[in-house]
Amino acid sequence: MDFIEFDSFTPSNDAGNLPQPQPSLSLPISTNLEQFSKKLSSFSLSRNFAKVKTTLDAEKKNSPDDQNRHEVNAMDDYVQKSLTLLKANKEDDDDNHGGGGDGDNLASSNQQTKGNNADLLAPRLARVLNDTLSDSTLREIFNTIEEDVAGRKLEPTSYYQNLTEPGFVGTITRKKLKGRIEEDLIKSQTLVLKEYQPIVRRLKIAESRLKKLNQLNREVNERISKNLLSSTDFNEKAMLLTREKNMVGVKQELLTAFKNKFTLTEYEEFILVSGELNDEFFQTLDKAEAIIENCSVLLSEDNPQLGLKIMSKVNHVINRAIERIVGYCSKTLDNFYSLNSRSRLATLHECFRYLKPKLNYFATVVDKFGESRSKVLLEDFYHQTLETPDEGSSNNGSSSSRPSQGRRRSSARTTSSVSSVVDVRPVYMSAHDPVRFVGDFLAYIHSLAVNEYEIIRNIFTMGDDNDREFDQVIGDLTNKILKNLSRPIKSKIEQIISAETKLTTISQIFNLVELYSHMFAKQLQESDNLVDTMKQLVKSCQNRFFNIVSNKLATVQSSNSAKLELNLDLQPPEWIISFYSEVLHMIDQVTTDTILNLPREDHEQFLKLVINRPIEIFSEHVRNNKIFSDKRDVLILKFNFLDLIQAKIMPISLLSEKVIEINEMNLDLTAQLTQCELANILKSSGLYDYYNIVNMICPFTDDFFEVSIYQPMTENKLYNVENLHKVNDEIHQYLPNAMIELQQALLRLNSPVTVNEVINNAFTQFVKFYKNLNLINLEYLQFSFSWSDQELATLLGIESSYISDYSESMSL
Repeated sequence: MDFIEFDSFTPSNDAGNLPQPQPSLSLPISTNLEQFSKKLSSFSLSRNFAKVKTTLDAEKKNSPDDQNRHEVNAMDDYVQKSLTLLKANKEDDDDNHGGGGDGDNLASSNQQTKGNNADLLAPRLARVLNDTLSDSTLREIFNTIEEDVAGRKLEPTSYYQNLTEPGFVGTITRKKLKGRIEEDLIKSQTLVLKEYQPIVRRLKIAESRLKKLNQLNREVNERISKNLLSSTDFNEKAMLLTREKNMVGVKQELLTAFKNKFTLTEYEEFILVSGELNDEFFQTLDKAEAIIENCSVLLSEDNPQLGLKIMSKVNHVINRAIERIVGYCSKTLDNFYSLNSRSRLATLHECFRYLKPKLNYFATVVDKFGESRSKVLLEDFYHQTLETPDEGSSNNGSSSSRPSQGRRRSSARTTSSVSSVVDVRPVYMSAHDPVRFVGDFLAYIHSLAVNEYEIIRNIFTMGDDNDREFDQVIGDLTNKILKNLSRPIKSKIEQIISAETKLTTISQIFNLVELYSHMFAKQLQESDNLVDTMKQLVKSCQNRFFNIVSNKLATVQSSNSAKLELNLDLQPPEWIISFYSEVLHMIDQVTTDTILNLPREDHEQFLKLVINRPIEIFSEHVRNNKIFSDKRDVLILKFNFLDLIQAKIMPISLLSEKVIEINEMNLDLTAQLTQCELANILKSSGLYDYYNIVNMICPFTDDFFEVSIYQPMTENKLYNVENLHKVNDEIHQYLPNAMIELQQALLRLNSPVTVNEVINNAFTQFVKFYKNLNLINLEYLQFSFSWSDQELATLLGIESSYISDYSESMSL
């Protein structure tokens, strides 16, 4: 415990100086005492004193007194609180011990002295008692105090009264208390140590046993060390032998692997050089090529000589094997009989698969085979198309059966030699029927191409439709074989096309060529030369058709007979009838969107050639012919010509646009013819000059007419009453017979509808002019013709049409 020691307590005049405490005693109290204050948290004197001091400070904080007085008052309050607390404790002690009577007198005599000492001891005891102590420690302390008090070891009334004395006696008392406390502590610590004595005893026993174990361990380690030293030589020898064994095994594995990866056995070399071409041969060949690939590892080393030697030797063997494969393929392809064997064909197919990545060898085999087949087909073609005088007449009637013979010949050729070609009857060209010859000829070519394609396809696919590995090769090889036939085929058919002059025949040949062109395109590749040749022949037929039509029209244009066909009967020339009878018959049979499947631009060009070009030639002939001096005759002749063309082409759907175009031309000619007839009527009736005068001022229209506009007519010398009387007389003389005369003039116009239209339109325009002119005369000359406009329309027979036109104009 810590106590405050005071040397003296002498009050001084200076109220601000308080007595200073002595240094506290340092006692070795166990740390378990620290828990005591936590267990007795409610019994905290220092906390209560702190609260009191805090309250007093708060109350006197704003006091006007100085600092010294504040400290004195605080000390007085501190002392009073301590005395009150000690007094309460003392009363509790008296009640517990049953004190009273004489004890009360003694207590009252010493109360003042003890009270002063207790005031100083209270804070120190509160701090000591508030330290943290464990339950067992507190229990032991209180038991010791009770025993001492009971045994009269401590005498609270006589002993502790001097404990707080400031003099020498208090110091000695406190030192004695310190000794006692230290003694008690030593005893209590001794008791604690006694509790650990059995544990220490057991630890000593364990220590002796551990020493024995350590001794045994040292002995065992010494023995093991001795044995290890003795077996070291043996272990070293065993390790050396094991290492040598492993090295030998590694070398053996390396040699075995090297032999398998980089060498061929004698048996394998024999298979590649002299063995049969079978699965074992190709497996060995794959191994040899794998050795060449693996040699790249040997070449990457510092000394590549070993790799070069191995590659040189293996390459020599591989080259000999490839030469055998190429020779086998060529020999097999030259002899078709050998392909009857399924196994031989499978071997050939395997050879093709091997040679395919090696383009130079594979191309050599394919080219050689293609050249041989091309020669055979070309020779067969020349034999088929060769015509001899002694056999030509006897075979004209049997051309229809020749395509099947050609097909049988093509099939027979796949399993026979070239020398047997001449035994088949050839296809002779018939001079009387080129269409039949072209049909037979193309049928023969088609059977030839199809058979050749099937042969090549069977060779490279072994009849398996799902095998697409050699599709490109099949197409290219077929193209090469049939390539040499393209030129003679083209020249032969173009010879027939160029010699033909009939459009119908050319059209039939075109249909055949186009048909076989689609058949070849479906069977062969689009890039095949034979397909291109057929497309060129289609184009040749189209061009020939253009040329024939152009030549016919050029002949007509320069022909004098065609020009002489134009006469005063005003009928279309005969050449246009014969021309369209041939051309339109061919066009009418067309079922495609364009004529001869021409492109749209060429189709339009052909229509212009067929429709517009004859019209231009006819117009040129009419223009250069001097016999047509009358404009009416020229218009009628042109209208009859166009009307004939329109009637010819109207039933043909492909020419519907041209029908509309010609109809517009006819309407234009009808309008011109109407104006011509109107001029003749005006001249015959004496109104032609007045018609020109009116048109010079302002032409009549159905939409607008104003009499005041024509006031300048009065200035003209011809416009007077006398002249109008003469005109009135001429009208009376001419108009009653005008209908008959006009019908006689238009009698050579082939279209009755057009004749009626021209007459009605001409008379209607005349009556309208007559009416408007009569209104002008009434306005400026107060003159009127004898007949009204309705009477005149009735006289001319156009009353109904005139009334309908008049009502329409009035409604507008």
